[in-house]
Amino acid sequence: MKDADNKTEEMWRKYILGELNPERSDKLDQLLQDDDTMFQVYIKEFMATQDELPALLDEERFADSVLSALPAHARNRIDKRRRRRWQNPLLHYVIAASITLLLLGGGVFDLLSAGANAAVQRQSADAPLSDRLMKRATQWMEKIKPSNNP
Repeated sequence: MKDADNKTEEMWRKYILGELNPERSDKLDQLLQDDDTMFQVYIKEFMATQDELPALLDEERFADSVLSALPAHARNRIDKRRRRRWQNPLLHYVIAASITLLLLGGGVFDLLSAGANAAVQRQSADAPLSDRLMKRATQWMEKIKPSNNP
């Protein structure tokens, strides 16, 4: 049992250090994805061989190179998808309809129509605006015009 464990640990150590051929390395990649216990063994061996691995000289530059290797096209596509979602006219109609329903439910339009009805009734009780303007104009003209009566 210990011999099998040692072989497994040695296999993972070679995998970590990159000493295996590509075919064997691909099989181990698949094994890591499929088997949780093998993944735990891999992590244990990785922690044990961490000192043997070369150190990164410039971690920030390495991170930048990895990020630049990611396709910028995929990042832009995500941004466009977000932008497109907010530019959809259907979304605007749904928001407008929701606000209208809230205002209707709150009675805002009833208050507006009551105020408008009161203003219309007040105007109809008075003389029409054109009649009032004509009356003022004639009064003003009579003040200016000299009287012909002796």
